[in-house]
Amino acid sequence: MFAIVSVLAIIGLWLGLAFRRFGTRAAERPAEGTNKPGPGAFSRWFFRRVAESLRKPGRDALTDRLRSLASRRAPVLEKWLLVGLYATFLFLAASGFFFAIFIERGLFGVTLLLHFTAGVIFAVCLALTAILKAGRYVPNPGPLSLPAFSGDFPAGRGIGKVMEVSVPARDIISGLFWVFVLAGFSLTVSALLPMLPWFHYQGQVILFAWHRWSALAALLAAIAFADLEFFPRRPAA
Repeated sequence: MFAIVSVLAIIGLWLGLAFRRFGTRAAERPAEGTNKPGPGAFSRWFFRRVAESLRKPGRDALTDRLRSLASRRAPVLEKWLLVGLYATFLFLAASGFFFAIFIERGLFGVTLLLHFTAGVIFAVCLALTAILKAGRYVPNPGPLSLPAFSGDFPAGRGIGKVMEVSVPARDIISGLFWVFVLAGFSLTVSALLPMLPWFHYQGQVILFAWHRWSALAALLAAIAFADLEFFPRRPAA
């Protein structure tokens, strides 16, 4: 069940982030004919963007963006701290979800040992990053705008109304940061508790499930955070 939910959640988040970009681009370029947010228009735009990203210009643009992020000015200690956080999380996510989805037995052997070692480094880097970045990602305490109905969806087909709540993108990014931090701490706690002589078999099973779902929450928050913070939509030309 966890493997199926994980795959569906990741695909659903990917499509949701893509639809967000599609909607903002459609609003900026109504002349392109994508201003009607129907499934047909979205699917055409989506597959076109996927094809563009696989070609050399798309790969070059991604490489340039990653180089730009890597060249950002920051104190040396902060840079190495973030490198440690990103590298260990990528390894933890890759190893953990690969074994959870494709290997019925789960993590074992050398991979489990490396996973645990990376987890220790990740926990330290996460705690220091949370302290270092807390001021930057403080959510805006101001009230949200009241919901407003923005019209029919899909356009012209009368299948209900789209309800929009005005939430600043910066607040969403801040919220995702803290969701990731809390999920990361939850991962750490659920990995450490089984080492204590307090839990029998049933308790170990519960902690293992807790660890898995915390990992999924952290991964989804990290994907959404990276998309909004590091790869913001390009303004229409």
